[in-house]
Amino acid sequence: MWPVTLHQMKRLQIECTSYCNAFCPSCEREKYPYENPIYNRPLNTHYLSIENFVEWFDFKSYKNLEQIHFCGNIDEPTLNSDLIDILNYIKNDNDAKIFISTNGGTKNRAFWETLAQIKDIIVVFGIDGLEDTNHIYRKNVKWKKLMSNVDTFLNAGGIGAWQFIVFEHNEHQIEKAKKTSENMGFFTFIEVNSRRPNKEVIETKIEKREESNCVKCKATYDNRDLGVGFYIDVRGNVWPCCWMGTTEISNDIAEKIGKNHGYYLSNNLNFNSFEEIVSSDFFSELYSKQNDIDICNEKCKTNRVDEFNWNLK
Repeated sequence: MWPVTLHQMKRLQIECTSYCNAFCPSCEREKYPYENPIYNRPLNTHYLSIENFVEWFDFKSYKNLEQIHFCGNIDEPTLNSDLIDILNYIKNDNDAKIFISTNGGTKNRAFWETLAQIKDIIVVFGIDGLEDTNHIYRKNVKWKKLMSNVDTFLNAGGIGAWQFIVFEHNEHQIEKAKKTSENMGFFTFIEVNSRRPNKEVIETKIEKREESNCVKCKATYDNRDLGVGFYIDVRGNVWPCCWMGTTEISNDIAEKIGKNHGYYLSNNLNFNSFEEIVSSDFFSELYSKQNDIDICNEKCKTNRVDEFNWNLK
């Protein structure tokens, strides 16, 4: 049995679209297309609608939910045309803080002004450098457009966080970026020491973290990396975490476990309720076999994850 119920859920992470305007070299999107994927998520074709949210989620009943994070493996959340309606729907039923991770390079002034007026919304802008370096990783994001959107959002009263992934090409700009973030009105500056492999950008060296002797799923207890909760991908599949939700990993799990339970049918919200999925045989087997799953050993045993240094108090 999966050890966490929806009543105990503190964090819900949602991939709300398969659209994105950027071409970051280490993104899951850059691995597409996959050959004969079981969990197929074609790029720039899907988004979760307001109708999906009304049908799938009962936010009134999630009493312990503290955080909802719109951040998936292949999405730019602001490109979901129903996003504002979805946020208002959630806020009508739940007081959880909502985080929206974005590259900041989309939409118009009216959108960012409207977003700024929604209570308890924190927009995490992924800005990995300054004007001369941000585009090296955040490919296709236009600096002037990004800065205009940030100014519009912050000046309209929005709460923004500047997230800075540290690479060798931008590490000399950390202090200047931090000062810039303060001058612009961001409420926090987040340094991300990333372990992500990068085909085009040299990653920085970071200190190795303590390893565990066995897998302890980070989605089932309070911890600094993830926390008690679940991940929903753009096709409506429910996973313990976003690491399992990547196409490569989800197809591996489908072959090892999913085939015993109808593949994606057993953990997809189009066929079963959120509560039914979490209490299903699929999730039970997933929990019992986590020591045999490569991604669980990689992320929840050897602790090879990104390190986010931020303060939200």
